[in-house]
Amino acid sequence: MLTVSEENLINNCINNFLKNNKSVDVANLKLKIWDYAKLLSNNGELNEDNINEILNDLSILEQDISFERDWALNKIVDTDLCAKCGTCSVVCPNDLVNFQERPYISEDCLRKGNGMCMEVCPRTITGSYDVRNRLDSFEEYHYAKSDIKGQSGGVITKLLQCLLDDGEIDGAIVIGANEWKPVSMIVTSSEGLFNNNTSKSKYAISSLQAVRKAGEMGLEKIAVVGLPCQVAGLRNIQYHKYISKHGAERGKNGKPAKIPKIEYVLGLFCTEKFEYSELVDKVNSLDISMDDVSKCDVKGKNFIISTEDEDYPISLSEINASPGCLMCRDFDAELADISFGDKGSPDGFSTIIVRTERGRIIEKYFDLHDDVKLDEIEFMRNFKRKRFNKEVSRRKDNDEFNSYFYIWQHGGVGSAQNNKVYIRFRTTIGGYYAPETLMKISEVAKKFNAKIKLTSREEIEIQDVDLCDVENLVAEFEDDDIMINGTEGPLFRSIMACPGQQYCNLGLIDTNELASEIERDYAEKPANYKFKLGITGCPNRCLAVTTTDFGINGIKIPKTADNCNGCGRCQDVCKVDAIEVRGDTSITNYGICVGCGKCVKACPNDAKKVKFEGYSIFIGGKGGRETIVGRQLNVKTKQEVYDTLEAVFEIYNELSIKPQKERLAHTIKRVGDLYFFNRVEEYKSKLKK
Repeated sequence: MLTVSEENLINNCINNFLKNNKSVDVANLKLKIWDYAKLLSNNGELNEDNINEILNDLSILEQDISFERDWALNKIVDTDLCAKCGTCSVVCPNDLVNFQERPYISEDCLRKGNGMCMEVCPRTITGSYDVRNRLDSFEEYHYAKSDIKGQSGGVITKLLQCLLDDGEIDGAIVIGANEWKPVSMIVTSSEGLFNNNTSKSKYAISSLQAVRKAGEMGLEKIAVVGLPCQVAGLRNIQYHKYISKHGAERGKNGKPAKIPKIEYVLGLFCTEKFEYSELVDKVNSLDISMDDVSKCDVKGKNFIISTEDEDYPISLSEINASPGCLMCRDFDAELADISFGDKGSPDGFSTIIVRTERGRIIEKYFDLHDDVKLDEIEFMRNFKRKRFNKEVSRRKDNDEFNSYFYIWQHGGVGSAQNNKVYIRFRTTIGGYYAPETLMKISEVAKKFNAKIKLTSREEIEIQDVDLCDVENLVAEFEDDDIMINGTEGPLFRSIMACPGQQYCNLGLIDTNELASEIERDYAEKPANYKFKLGITGCPNRCLAVTTTDFGINGIKIPKTADNCNGCGRCQDVCKVDAIEVRGDTSITNYGICVGCGKCVKACPNDAKKVKFEGYSIFIGGKGGRETIVGRQLNVKTKQEVYDTLEAVFEIYNELSIKPQKERLAHTIKRVGDLYFFNRVEEYKSKLKK
């Protein structure tokens, strides 16, 4: 990206040139100079002599810049799927990705683009299911205005001013403009917000390259204002390690791209954006200069270009949207901390959608009104959905490429062989399915020519699903409460539970009740890696509770009463030979006894009493590539089970590293048993206060 000093240098050179060249198309010249200057800047060659050399030989600007390099994202860019958000240009550790109305690489990439640039691209994967879970997002609608003159009440400008003045952020990434050409800018003081037209809406393509520059400048905490596509890309960057299952890509210097912490993601309502050249053509057709444009806005079906003296409405149907916008159905930046726009609020105000706890900071700075006209927002959402569906159908009918990036916003979608996917449903408690549920699953699978699989964790999968059928298949279950999509990714997975006391003669605890209460609080809860929990009613452990992250089974430890007559019935039923009869009494070897309670139930003389009854917990077990048996802890009450689970889950997520790689067992091993379990007990102590 260009620095402020480079921008000033370009403008000075152009203005000096124009003094002696009155007949030049100013807007078109500036557009081309700016784009070419960015290339020079990226190569470290931008100086006054180079700019003047271009101005003295304008034929240089007609030379095509080669985009023909082997790059994984070419399939997105060349097929008009690209959102032109600029996310890919932020993360490349070798700084190979440039942006000139479209992204491209300036040099050959050793990975051919099969790296982080592809993984954060919102048109290869949305990642929004994981993102929403981690944001714990919601929607609260308000509107407000500020004392700052700006688009829709100047609320965003005022919020950024407050955040900068209060030290909440070190800088803000905003879109400035030169001749209404959007430029990604870094603002480090509230005064900077009022330069370069940062408070006015821009409807042309812009990138996020200033995010990268902010990191290189040493800024630690920033806020970023972006369009829905850019917000999606920013979230993919923030949660890359969870979505892509590994850390940031490292460059030739052994380091990842330096990106500051994004404290606040502020999203803008957006229907579409336009190529800058398209806007220049429309301005020229009105016989006015870009220098005279004071404001651009969208009102109803018209794009309004305003000067100080007059408004010029142009039908939106006469302006071609950037092709990638046709594949967007996010009107109100649904992954932002706060979204802003003018739909739904009175003139001069800005609609505000608070979506995260972090976003509630806006309540500190504004008087918020609540009677937002939600129908206006929903109308625009529906408009974008319909346009998106139309474009998807067109691509399918014309056999054009589609990455199906949007299907990954649904939980439970997983990749399979032959470009197929499966849909996994969270298991019901205890693995019990109503006949109606199985019939519905069977009908849907048959409708989409798919297969059904019952997994080893009592879950149901619909497999062999075509990519184009995923959303229609998921929609079949929208009105059903019997299934919850999910259980894919770094989350609290489906609970496995045996029939327990309610259905099994050997059961010592009500497994279904316990599982239901845990499910209520933990279903789909984000974790560093998958977190599995199993419950069995007795120490027979028909499920592998000893080799799961958190396993539970019921136990009943016996003791012999004085009225034992040594009949030996308890010895007969003991499966592990933990009981020996000596004379007229029985002796229990507690080093062998597993606490199944069979002897207590079998004694004909009521001479076997209960020494300890409760739950045996196994913490940090693991199956899969290696088998690890969890550390055993016995507790008496359900509340102790809940407290222990909460403590283990929270301490694991606090201490764990390498998301999607380090399971609980590995965290315990790395930090040490003593340290980990001391932290667990400290946490439990706080819960009791």
